[in-house]
Amino acid sequence: MPNPTDDRGNPCSIAGLSAKQVGWRALGLPSVTPDPVLKEEQKRTAGIEIAVAIVGGLVGWVLWSIAVSPLTRPKLGVLLDLVAQTTWCVIVAMIFWYILLNRIRRERFPRIAEIYLSAGNCASCGYKLHGLAPEPDSCILCPECNAAWKQTRIGSQVES
Repeated sequence: MPNPTDDRGNPCSIAGLSAKQVGWRALGLPSVTPDPVLKEEQKRTAGIEIAVAIVGGLVGWVLWSIAVSPLTRPKLGVLLDLVAQTTWCVIVAMIFWYILLNRIRRERFPRIAEIYLSAGNCASCGYKLHGLAPEPDSCILCPECNAAWKQTRIGSQVES
């Protein structure tokens, strides 16, 4: 898996998501997400996130069918067992998605970096890069995390 790097090739992190942003991401509906940067990021990673959730749901279904259903079906009946199994599958799907979200974001980092940078934010920490002077190599150095980004990649909201 590729490790994220800034424009100088130095390793960097990926701008973290707040608990509120993770909650909006969990809904999986970019149209209702109030944060425009997050909305764009969701569009870039939606396919793989959906695939991960489906795999998680299938794993949950198989586990329930093998380990739990033989015990619960005689006691609960088919309908209640099916409702419980479906609920379990949704929970397992969300756990898979949540655990793998950072890995997905790391794999898609070049695309995510473009979104953050075009909005004038550091792709590594989310710090606003507005008003910062470029270095001699035309990189703007983030004062928060020391990631360096080419001035040309940073959105028009940033003035040097």
